[in-house]
Amino acid sequence: MAKAKWMVAAAALFSLACGAASAETKIGYLPSTVGQALTQAWKTGIENTLKGQPNVSFQALDAQMKAEIQVTMMDDFINQGYNAIILQPIDAAALTASVKKAEGKGIPVITLNTDTKLPHAACVTMDDQGAGYLVGEQIGKALGGKGNVAIIQSPPGAQAGVEREKGFRAAMAKLYPEIKIVGAQNGLWNKDKAIEIMNSFLQVNKQLDAVFAVNDNMAEGAMIAAEAAGRLNQVKIWGFNGQKSTLTLIEQGKITGTAYTNAYDQGATAAKYALDLLSGAKKKGDKTDVVVVPPFAATKDSVAQIKPEQRW
Repeated sequence: MAKAKWMVAAAALFSLACGAASAETKIGYLPSTVGQALTQAWKTGIENTLKGQPNVSFQALDAQMKAEIQVTMMDDFINQGYNAIILQPIDAAALTASVKKAEGKGIPVITLNTDTKLPHAACVTMDDQGAGYLVGEQIGKALGGKGNVAIIQSPPGAQAGVEREKGFRAAMAKLYPEIKIVGAQNGLWNKDKAIEIMNSFLQVNKQLDAVFAVNDNMAEGAMIAAEAAGRLNQVKIWGFNGQKSTLTLIEQGKITGTAYTNAYDQGATAAKYALDLLSGAKKKGDKTDVVVVPPFAATKDSVAQIKPEQRW
């Protein structure tokens, strides 16, 4: 069957301890895709936390950036009797029913970065809106309160990206009313798409002073396009997340900054929360428990504070 093939291809099953099969605790991880630095770092943090736990197995699946695949994979986790699911919803609305179904069967769901519309066990998130505001403050200050900026957006259903943009726009409106947002387009979280969008921004705007890309992949795409156009020294480019490759580009002076979060810690926090729920150390409440991992403004002046072992 086709489904069986992608299950074999996508699944990464790690037996973390020996024990009777009947006593095994199964924890599933379902990000938007396994092919990004952020989702890999979460996975590493989860694995490191679960390692050595008696009779715990861990399985990660790749939803290939498609909400409909993620819904099907959630059904598989539920039908296979997983004990807890760590989920990064591709689309908050599309995954809400799946989360409700899992929770209704007593399977706690811990979401990463993007929450869903109904209560569930927990959401371990970056401070998306606060960090977006922080980026807005940094860009506005660097521009002296005047200039043209553009935004490379997330898909509209991705609540994390929506919140980042909301925070950024709030900073512009409150602190820097003379800065004009001259464009905003959906970059699909993707570097190649961001190159295309940045090329369009540069062609339309003879003066473009800054770009906020709501993830680092898209910031790197914006940098590639600006460099190819010979305008990299004219445009301040900010990303979000803080992946290792972007930190290196900040050190090189090619990207201005990013809102860094320790993604290893974020994954580890989600895994620890799942274990605590399953052991009874934590009790599930009536509302989603939101655990916020604070951001750090990584610029050329501050990036050295992020140690090698914290770089993902």
